[in-house]
Amino acid sequence: MLSEALAQRIANEITDVIGFNVLITDASGTVVGSGDERRIGQFHEASIEVIRARRMIAHSAADVRDLVGSLPGVTIPLVIDGDVVGTIGLSGSPEQVEQFGLVVKRQTEILMQEASRIGTRLTYERATEELLRDICDWHRSTFTEAQIVRRARGLGYDLRLPRVMVLIGYDSHTDDVAAPGQPMSHRVLRAVQEAFDSATDLVAPLARQVVAVTTVVTAPTPAADAALADRCRKYVSQVRERGWDTRVGIGSIAHGVEQLNLSSQDAYDALRLGAVLDPRGQVHDIDRFRLHQAVSVIPAETRDRLSRAVLGALTTDSDWPHLQATLIAWGECGFNSSRAAKRLHVHRNTLANRLDKIARLLGRPLDEPGLGMTLYLACVVAQRAG
Repeated sequence: MLSEALAQRIANEITDVIGFNVLITDASGTVVGSGDERRIGQFHEASIEVIRARRMIAHSAADVRDLVGSLPGVTIPLVIDGDVVGTIGLSGSPEQVEQFGLVVKRQTEILMQEASRIGTRLTYERATEELLRDICDWHRSTFTEAQIVRRARGLGYDLRLPRVMVLIGYDSHTDDVAAPGQPMSHRVLRAVQEAFDSATDLVAPLARQVVAVTTVVTAPTPAADAALADRCRKYVSQVRERGWDTRVGIGSIAHGVEQLNLSSQDAYDALRLGAVLDPRGQVHDIDRFRLHQAVSVIPAETRDRLSRAVLGALTTDSDWPHLQATLIAWGECGFNSSRAAKRLHVHRNTLANRLDKIARLLGRPLDEPGLGMTLYLACVVAQRAG
């Protein structure tokens, strides 16, 4: 009736709300959930009398002096279908915490009955979903990092490990003949859970048409990045066979809640920018779009002014799309003509001719200090505007 995961979740949430430590015991008086996790598994002797009497009992400092594992406060029986299944205790001065007693008891019993009715698994999934949403919205939330970490630990997740946030967007109107009648959101969630099936992976729907994953990486290295990208590409390949239209955004490596929150924002930007800048791709890593991400926060009027002032006559030339692609490839290849020509799949002489044309249209030599970088940035701005 009273699972440890549910008991820990209830204890954490009520402790955070009322500001007094809450512990929950089973019918034998063993602590199965506590805002102070050090007390989990201990014997709470004060609960035995409460279970026997089936009523709330307040204990002063003098009362608990000879009671094992007990602190001053109040202890209340938890009753489901007429049976005492455990207790809930509030630590503190009895005069202070007694006012919360009956409310806390009733709320806990309601949560326990809900868990019994819909199943512990669904209760766990709901708690996981709420946790992941609170991580992604943490920059706007009132939760402390310690509260989020404690909730995660109660669900079996260690947020101190190096993690990356991944966002998976999908088209909810896609037909799937393999599972007719089942909501698309359920099918996508199950598919993501199958792809990210490690016990350390935290997976839950984040918003309409978006599933979020925070997955542990072995180390903050290029190899770890490549392994994660491979997992994402494997997922995309698998669901493509089912006709699903999907995109994946990969955020930055993070340690702790604050950095995970930033990683989720990076993953969202990767999804958004990737759809515009790499429309044929389906897996977008934020590291590919860092410059575009930075440019996106510059006011639109400033970006337009930069583009017009720097590019000038280039944008009105009939060959502008090729000239823009040339400058972007040239810049992304470190202004190395051989590498840029290879990326563009053109002969090096073709690239040289395009660069000569750009110099003529601008009336400026491209080896002018800083001009190449300025042109590249202006083209990135123009590309995003387009």
